[in-house]
Amino acid sequence: MPESYKKWILIGIAFMGIFFVVLVLYGPSFKNREVAESGLRTPVPPPPQFTDSNQMTVLPVEELMVDTGDPQSLARLGDEYFESGNYRQAIEIYKKALEINPKDIDTLNDLGLAYHYTGNSDLAEEVLIKGTEVDPAFQRIWLSLGYVLKSAGKNEQAISVLQKTVKLGPDNEVGQEAIRMLGQ
Repeated sequence: MPESYKKWILIGIAFMGIFFVVLVLYGPSFKNREVAESGLRTPVPPPPQFTDSNQMTVLPVEELMVDTGDPQSLARLGDEYFESGNYRQAIEIYKKALEINPKDIDTLNDLGLAYHYTGNSDLAEEVLIKGTEVDPAFQRIWLSLGYVLKSAGKNEQAISVLQKTVKLGPDNEVGQEAIRMLGQ
């Protein structure tokens, strides 16, 4: 009886070994490698990455699928371009929205940041300062201005602006970010 027990253990081990080899050779990773090597499956190109560059075409706002008379629609479209990294197109859209509603503080904030991200920090600073004049209690625009000033190396001005941001609300997310920036 002990001999048959050993024989069954060896058969089980051999069976498991064969199963493992088959799994490795014909499992999912092998199939994907085989299909890729055979050329049957064309690699899918990555989605286009929108990054701001001097070569990126900026379309006139009138050519975009948006109601050019509605500043909120324009601002939302500008936000989409901003979030995808196409800051130059976002700038054109934000400027159009501000022609209709020049006191839209959110759009002024976004326009200032878009200018900054295209390397035009002086214009960004100008737009953001205008925004602080339109609504001095809008905390986010103070934070954006502090960020732009700090990025431009204007540390003393940045500290003053960030302190103003904290005074407007130290316990919310914007105030906490200003505190973090002051600590750097």
